[in-house]
Order: sequence, then C-alpha cells, then structure tokens
Amino acid sequence: MLNNGEVIYRGYICMRNLKLYFLPIGAIALLLWCLLFASSVYGSTPTEAVTLTPQEFATLKTNFDTLESTINNQLTTINELEMQLRVAKLSTSEQKNELIEALSLINEQRTQLTEARNLLQKQEQMLNEQKLSLAKAEIYLEQQKNEIKKAKMQQRNSKLLNILLGGTVVYLAAKN
Repeated sequence: MLNNGEVIYRGYICMRNLKLYFLPIGAIALLLWCLLFASSVYGSTPTEAVTLTPQEFATLKTNFDTLESTINNQLTTINELEMQLRVAKLSTSEQKNELIEALSLINEQRTQLTEARNLLQKQEQMLNEQKLSLAKAEIYLEQQKNEIKKAKMQQRNSKLLNILLGGTVVYLAAKN
C-alpha cells in the first residue's frame, strides 16, 4: 500500500510524463492534420467542395483516430490522477486528525505529569518539614530526659538530705 507522499509524488510524475510525451504527439497529429487541410483548402472558396483522395482520407482518418485515442487516454489518466489525489487528500486529512488527537493526548499527559511532579514536590517538602519537626522533637525529648534525670537526682539528693537531717534531728534529740 502506498503512503500519501508516494501517491502524490507518483501523481506528479505521471502528470509530468503526460506533458512530456502526449503533448508533442498531440501537437504533431494536429500539425499533420492542419497541413493536409491547408494543402487541399488553400486558395479555394467556401463554396467549392473539398475533394480528398482515398489515401489522403485514410491518412486524415488515421490521424483523427490517433488524436482522439490520445485525448481519451489523457482524459482517462487525468481521471485516475484526480481519483488518486482525492484519496491522498482524504488520507492526509485522516492522518492530520489522528496527529492532532495524538498531540492533544501528549499535551494532556504532559499536564498530568506536571501536576504529579508538583504534588510530589509538595509531599517532599512536607516530609522535610516533618523530618525537621521530628528532629526538634527528639532534641526536646532529650532535653526533657536530662531534666527528668536532674529532677530525679535532686529528689534523691533531697531524700538523702532529709534522711540525713532526720537522722541528725534524732541524734540530737537522743543526745539531749
């Protein structure tokens, strides 16, 4: 099956060949026909009858038939080329519509990919913020642990001091 470019190119080549070959043939046939009539009609009046010999008539008839055949062949070729051109235009139009549809789909996909990338960047930003927040929370937790340790140490020191003071009070009370 031929693609559109090949059909158009072949149509162009065929039309160019028609010009190159059939135009001179048609011109030669017309020239011969004119020469035959010019030689027999030159100098005659319109009321005189034109007489042709059987050989001249046969030659004229052959030239006329050749010219008519050439014209018919050219018309047939032109009709075929017009049909090919219509098919090529239709195919080109269909392909153009398919390309437009494909381009539309590509643009839609590009838009979706851009939206997905933006969403991914937002999620990455949120993840980084949560990571930073978690790091701050860990630091705060570590500070709280240290504060709890200090508070436990102070509480223990306070108990020891209370025990020591209580023991001193008991000792002083027993001594008195």
